[in-house]
Amino acid sequence: MQTSSVKNSFTRIAVVVMSTLFVTNGIVSRDCDPFRFAIWGGGCIADFLGASYKTVFEDFQVYRLLTYGYVQTTIWHLLANIFALWWVGSYLEQKIGTAFFFLMYHTSLVIAGASIFLFYPNSFNYGASPAVFSCFGLLAHWLVRKKALWHVYRNQKGFVYCAFFFILSNLFGVASLVIHLLGFSIGFLWGFFIREHKISLE
Repeated sequence: MQTSSVKNSFTRIAVVVMSTLFVTNGIVSRDCDPFRFAIWGGGCIADFLGASYKTVFEDFQVYRLLTYGYVQTTIWHLLANIFALWWVGSYLEQKIGTAFFFLMYHTSLVIAGASIFLFYPNSFNYGASPAVFSCFGLLAHWLVRKKALWHVYRNQKGFVYCAFFFILSNLFGVASLVIHLLGFSIGFLWGFFIREHKISLE
């Protein structure tokens, strides 16, 4: 979901950072078979930047609640998330501004990343999908308030891709569904502070 004239500086930066970390992860994880690595994931960067209950709450490496959202460890994981972020993130960043989008994006990562341990304390998490789903949550909040926006959304570039991403990315297990739902809920709650009638939605 992207408009033609969009100032999407943070979205661009996030995509570049995720792609760079993915390549770097593959380079520094030399003990991994490249093909197996690209398909199954893992690697040194993922271990250093991903989030677990122990690293965050016992070792107090709270930075991981932000950095886990920039680590994608398989090629399909990387491509799925950066394309989804590009379409929906670019659209939203234009609508609410880079500063507000940056804040929403990272608060979603932190809250969803910390909350998932209530349900799955032994999980090790990485990926941008909680933040991407927060974008969907904000759009859903606007849509609830103004149903005519459905016509606007479905005419945006990337709408079909985002629709498939929304459905298919929740088919990889209950843990993925839960953290996506957490991200979506946070974005929906942001809608009470970012009201659709205060910005241009054409």
